[in-house]
Amino acid sequence: MAALGAVNLVRDGVVLAYDGAGSGYPPLVFVHGAACNRRFWCRQVPRFCAAHRVVAVDLRGHGESDAPSERYTVRLFAEDLASTCTQLRIESPVVIGHSLGGLVALDFACAYPDHVAAAVLIDSPLLPGGNRAEVVRDLVAGLRGRDPDSALRGYFARFFGPHDDAATRSWLLDQTVRTEPHVTSSLWEESLVSWDDEAALRECRVPLLYIDAGTPNADLARAVELCPGLMIARTIGSGHFSPLVVPEQVNAVLDRFLRLRVSG
Repeated sequence: MAALGAVNLVRDGVVLAYDGAGSGYPPLVFVHGAACNRRFWCRQVPRFCAAHRVVAVDLRGHGESDAPSERYTVRLFAEDLASTCTQLRIESPVVIGHSLGGLVALDFACAYPDHVAAAVLIDSPLLPGGNRAEVVRDLVAGLRGRDPDSALRGYFARFFGPHDDAATRSWLLDQTVRTEPHVTSSLWEESLVSWDDEAALRECRVPLLYIDAGTPNADLARAVELCPGLMIARTIGSGHFSPLVVPEQVNAVLDRFLRLRVSG
């Protein structure tokens, strides 16, 4: 995966890295998932910067952004995103997030509804059922244990599909363990104690799209009950990391959403 050259902003003394390219309306802001970085959008940025202003961020604690010791909440990430948009004079962006990044996009839209044109969640953990709380608690314990890299690799290894190629899997796992354990342990812990996806869905007033990869990450029927305007699309042939594995499908859905709900 080709490296991208970061530009830095500062919020309250914390460096926040991003890439920017292109011009055009609406601007698009891409937000990666937990333990990932802006390079995970390498199949989207070149595609959309031909017609849009595009910004791909490194969340606080990830990539080339600073990683202070603190609580890593969805709201903190959303406030960082708001600051980035203000500093870059990005008005009414479509915020597109993968996994955790989708929750950040949703929270940003709820907290700043007059400053967001639309939000997209790609295979984000939304109203997850089953034993997710137990799984996350075990993960947090592993990340605070003696071998956090193995705990993180083991967790993410379950997110791949049978058609995901070995080289992509290897690159993805190598990227995830670059994020410091104090960051990953905190953000997953906070996902259980300080994030309320039901409230966010009820409050959302901007056009909202969920791109499902077929993983058991979301109760979409319940999500539609809470947010009746929610649009749902589905990709095939990949696991959780659909923007990298099946970018042609993800990009086509994004392009259609932009035409239907924003540009038109």
